[in-house]
Amino acid sequence: MEHYISWILLFAVAEAALTLIQFACRKRTVKKGWRAALIAAKALIAVACAALVMAGPVFLRPVQVPMVALYAALLPDAAADAVYAAFCAVAKKKRAFAPVKILSLVFSMSFFVFGTVNMRTVRPAYHTYRSAKLSRTYTVAFAADLHVGSSQSMATTEKTIAAMKAQNPDFIILGGDITDDYTTKEEMERTYRLFGETGVPVYFIFGNHEVVQHAEYMKGGLHYTEKELLQTMERNGITVVADEYVELGDDLLLLGREDAAAPELRKDIRDLANPDPGKFLLVADHQPTKAKDNLTAGTDLQLSGHTHAGQLFPCGLFFSFVSYNCGNYDLGNGAAMYVSSGASGWRVPFRTERGCHFEVVTLAPDGAE
Repeated sequence: MEHYISWILLFAVAEAALTLIQFACRKRTVKKGWRAALIAAKALIAVACAALVMAGPVFLRPVQVPMVALYAALLPDAAADAVYAAFCAVAKKKRAFAPVKILSLVFSMSFFVFGTVNMRTVRPAYHTYRSAKLSRTYTVAFAADLHVGSSQSMATTEKTIAAMKAQNPDFIILGGDITDDYTTKEEMERTYRLFGETGVPVYFIFGNHEVVQHAEYMKGGLHYTEKELLQTMERNGITVVADEYVELGDDLLLLGREDAAAPELRKDIRDLANPDPGKFLLVADHQPTKAKDNLTAGTDLQLSGHTHAGQLFPCGLFFSFVSYNCGNYDLGNGAAMYVSSGASGWRVPFRTERGCHFEVVTLAPDGAE
């Protein structure tokens, strides 16, 4: 609850500061060309804030949440300004401060409520993949990027785990970044205890935020050690799969990859020989960027996360140009990859791209109904 209150207050401060600046400048005359440039500048600053938070350097961590608050205030304000300017041009009316500010507040509050509710709402997404290698049907629940305690409350996490269990999966695969730098030890322990209590075999792969790093930016320092993390999972019957094959069935193998953010630990895929190429190979790799490399092992389906579908609009569009973003991808050689939008987000309880999901994947034989 504390991070929600902090987020609401920061957004209110950003909105108030923007309003004060606009009120102070209300009587200044701005030519049409400069007005368009000003609107574009506000939009660009907002987008830059979002992009830097989602992909920026570590040293920005102390100001990441204020940057998102600025984004949340500036982007709808720019949209409202553009709509009002178009209205004034068509209706041949003189610009006035009050109407555009009221429109801006309506846009901003709508944007704020949508983004905050969107982060707190986690839904299942259903996918079916068929293969001649399979002789029976499996249901796999896959969740990545819960970032427990960072951008969602523990209550939301509990509901997500209960919803995953309700799908009656044969297995649960935790696809990395389940906890992160901002997760307390108590939240970490409770999360894995709840997964352990589902009564379903649970397999875990590391993400890039799993092991607490960057203590200089943590309130109170490190919350738990890697040893404590691993001991907690072992205590709750969760199997850690790091560059290993696990037999899930007579016709199904899981290859869990060490995360690409740990190149000193991640093995070369050529050193991970598939023990049974005749079986369906399900690869779990937190980041989708190395999907083509994983084909060497004989991938049939890869499940990944990490991208959050961009989380803050329009980052998803930018990420799509650079690499995989979210959705289903054909890797060639009959292999597919699904990149999850993630069950939460990073650092702040605000999401304006595609919503939060965990994946319910049905693996079925060819011809099965």
